[in-house]
Amino acid sequence: MALDNMTYLQGAFILTLVNLITGILSFIYRIFLSKSIGAEGMGIYQLIMPLYMLFIQLVSGGLSTSISKLVAENKAKHNYSNIYKTIKIAALISGLWSITFSCLIAFNADFLANSILNDERTFYSVIIFSPAIIFIALAAVLKGYFYGTEQVKIPALIDIAEKLIRLVVLIITTNYLIDYGIESVCAGAMTAMVTGELLSLFLLYITYRRKKIIIATAMRTDSAMFIISNILKIVIPLSMSGAVNTILDMLDAALIPDQLIKAGFTRQLSLSLYGQLAGMVLPLIYFPMIIIGSLSITLIPSVAFSFTYKNWAVLNKKYNDSLTIASIIGLAATIAFMLFPKELCSVLFNCPQAGKLLFWSSVPCVLEYWLFVLMAIMNGLGFQRKVLESTSLNIMIMVASIIFLIPMPKLNIYGYTIGFGISSASVILRCLWIINKNTPIRVNIKRCILKPVLCSIPMLAFISLANSHLTSYTNFRYNMILSYILGSVIYAIMLLATGTIKPNQLLSVIGLKKPDA
Repeated sequence: MALDNMTYLQGAFILTLVNLITGILSFIYRIFLSKSIGAEGMGIYQLIMPLYMLFIQLVSGGLSTSISKLVAENKAKHNYSNIYKTIKIAALISGLWSITFSCLIAFNADFLANSILNDERTFYSVIIFSPAIIFIALAAVLKGYFYGTEQVKIPALIDIAEKLIRLVVLIITTNYLIDYGIESVCAGAMTAMVTGELLSLFLLYITYRRKKIIIATAMRTDSAMFIISNILKIVIPLSMSGAVNTILDMLDAALIPDQLIKAGFTRQLSLSLYGQLAGMVLPLIYFPMIIIGSLSITLIPSVAFSFTYKNWAVLNKKYNDSLTIASIIGLAATIAFMLFPKELCSVLFNCPQAGKLLFWSSVPCVLEYWLFVLMAIMNGLGFQRKVLESTSLNIMIMVASIIFLIPMPKLNIYGYTIGFGISSASVILRCLWIINKNTPIRVNIKRCILKPVLCSIPMLAFISLANSHLTSYTNFRYNMILSYILGSVIYAIMLLATGTIKPNQLLSVIGLKKPDA
């Protein structure tokens, strides 16, 4: 499938459908875990996850993207000999690198638990997650191969299997370990994650062996050093950007509870508030990222393809299409989170008190979706260093807000939300400035911002009125869901009526019409 003519949106649509399934399974996983161990237990779980994600970024960050790019280039030349040589070299390097990291983690688990995470209850979880680093690194190489050969469905379907087995193992371990306390349940949750990653690697490898093309005539291949150099050119900046983001999560876990104590809260209540933020509110805010994340996966190679030929008209269209989608999704999510914050937190987490935090955290979530799309576009344009700089700016603003705003008793945990908005807005402005300075593509403010906002107003009004009527005059139990569905229909009609989304575009994305030439 060609990269132009909106096919990157078709790929994003396919990935979104699959990612919705895996996202729902992950969400069920988190809901089950939060109901089993409560806010304090989720706080402990969230202490572990940033460290886990940091090691993943250091071992495999950007690896899948790098491999997919090299595989796609060689596929265009029909040089499958070089493809399989690249896979072998990448697997060898990532395997050795990840095994080294895994051993370091296991042998220093006590130090990591007590000195870095500041909670001895995370000790067993740290030991258990160490082998997962190896599985994830090797799986990234194989996923890169499938993305590069345009077999996106294979890793996507395997992700579903991985999430299913993770959920099953979580239920089994939680039921068995619940009487042994939070520490044991968290260790069981990590066991579920490791099991899922192992299954994913196994299925990817089996499929890779079965789908591997038999080479009739061997072609000339690049040297090992040349292949390694090409991989590292992309991996290093992307890995560093991912690591910086993960460091922010680690700093959140380390700083927020302590800063809340300075604001006058007890240690237990501070950890509980952090659990509400990191384990309940932020997962809800980022749930629509399933769509935005799918878009970015196909957007990066699509932008790179057009940028290679300096096709500015096509690039400008992709730029504005993607930002418009981010606005549409972001506004729809914001309306849901602002209208039903208490209800969502009560139904999903048995924690209605987190509703107020969800309400205020939803205000800047549109900015976060824009930021994610802009970062993908900049990666496609080859601005990896600028992405790293922007990510560093984000972490500096967030750390400053945690240190200076959260200790204020009147702000406390809401200081994080303020920093969240300031950092997103600042980095977005910087990204727009970089793109404007280095390319002729420009944001269509009317289409990307004004039209989506205009279309969201009737949606907001209709949902409010419908929910109020259903609540006051009927005993219908699902008034929240019904009113939001009806409001979404109004939103879709307005988007089509104003030309924000064109019918031909929509039909081509879902495969009912060929993209325009």
